[in-house]
Amino acid sequence: MVINFVFMQEWKDERISWNQSDFGDMSIVRIPARLLWLPDIVLYNNADDYTTGFMNVNAMVHDNGNVFWSPPVRLRSSCKVDITYFPFDTQICKLKFGSWTYDKAQVDLLNQADFVDVSSYVTNGEWRLSRFEIVRNETVYPIGDAVYPDVTVVLVIRRRVLYYVLNIIAPCFWLNILSVLNFALPPDAGEKMTLGITVLLSYSVFMLLVADSMPPTSEFVPLIGIYLTVSMAMSSVSVVLSVMVMKLHHCVPNQREVPPWVRRFVLKGLSSFLRCRCKPVCRFSRRRRVNMKPSAAAAERLADPTEMCTKLMNEVSVSTNPKPYRREIGMLSDIRTEFSSTRAQNPFAGDNGSDLPEHDRRSFFSEEALKYLRLLVAKSDEEDNQTAIMDEWKQVALVIDKLLFWTFLFITISTVVGILVIVPLLVTDDDGGGL
Repeated sequence: MVINFVFMQEWKDERISWNQSDFGDMSIVRIPARLLWLPDIVLYNNADDYTTGFMNVNAMVHDNGNVFWSPPVRLRSSCKVDITYFPFDTQICKLKFGSWTYDKAQVDLLNQADFVDVSSYVTNGEWRLSRFEIVRNETVYPIGDAVYPDVTVVLVIRRRVLYYVLNIIAPCFWLNILSVLNFALPPDAGEKMTLGITVLLSYSVFMLLVADSMPPTSEFVPLIGIYLTVSMAMSSVSVVLSVMVMKLHHCVPNQREVPPWVRRFVLKGLSSFLRCRCKPVCRFSRRRRVNMKPSAAAAERLADPTEMCTKLMNEVSVSTNPKPYRREIGMLSDIRTEFSSTRAQNPFAGDNGSDLPEHDRRSFFSEEALKYLRLLVAKSDEEDNQTAIMDEWKQVALVIDKLLFWTFLFITISTVVGILVIVPLLVTDDDGGGL
């Protein structure tokens, strides 16, 4: 700590008293201090060298032998800094003044006043002078039984936090909010991972900024360092969890079905608790299938292949969800058109030119059409089954994403309130004053 002040000292030297009447009623004389005896008062906890000394100003000598000497000094003292609650920290710095060689029997130190004159104090932009006092102590050192008095000036200074709130704490808080909002983005958004990594890199920059503002010490862990470390850890965990959520959302082909316990715990329990509206996925309740083996009476009612294709198209069209079967309906329509256009050409003529029986002709078209339709329906069922499984995994990812959003929001608010609000209030006593 560097401090500028006026070091006022007063003592009595019986060797330099005089009678005023003998010197024209002169009661005070000002002479250079180097011509007088000066007490060897030094700053015990000096952080600078001892060769500079005090400024060589004149001393005021009274006729009764009292000497008043007040040189302006600039001292650099050592002060143990506790940065545990940085930037909400309060430091106690002491200036210990005493004689280096004289004990109490030769030079005794007394306080002229119990307070420090701060009428000329200039306020500092980083520190606020909270409390100050002067204390006189007596110490016996191991070198002997002599008592050495000293006068200690105690200064209590408190750091002004406005600069750190605006430049460090507030940006870190908004970075926390951005880290939480990472879970509010849908998994389909490609910026989800970009946002998380950008926030993580921003925390690294703020760690370097805070490290430059603090003294290098390993005795104490600063409060804001803990806050930034926790925030960076949360950001790292959020990136990892975002990767897991995106892994659940973007399923690989032939994905396994959602386990029953996941369906019961996530899609039913957590979704209800988080009020997440998840649409039920029907994985095995397929739409009404076409009757693959019509009865004999139904086959007799099929007058010709075109009527059979029309019948199949109607049954597919009245299903619960005919949209995925548009291609099948179109294929049946093409088959019916082809049958209608080739009937006049008698495509069912045998090798000898005779026509096939009516029953064989209907059976031939029925088997071919149903075989083709059976393959289409089986393939569509398999695709729909995979789509249903993937949709169910997407709903699981959506519920987990919302759970992580509320969890990280709660942790962020708790961390900010606990570390940056409650702890400083508990350890800082508001004296309501200071300079």
